[in-house]
Amino acid sequence: MFSDEVVVTYPAASSNHLQKSGFVPRSFVRSASEHEGEVKVRVLVRDGAKFAVLPTPDDDIVRVEGADLKQQ
Repeated sequence: MFSDEVVVTYPAASSNHLQKSGFVPRSFVRSASEHEGEVKVRVLVRDGAKFAVLPTPDDDIVRVEGADLKQQ
């Protein structure tokens, strides 16, 4: 990890769902606290399910809950 990167994990550790973690550029993250924040992602919808394309080097994709998305 470089100083201009942040590790993000979705969903939060408090959930019982499979998690995905990756390094994203700090410029895509708005920190709310030391361990929480928002990440700018691209959203895809397929058959009613929402997926977020993370700004990782491999464009990792995670299925997201609508309540976890905030449009800008």
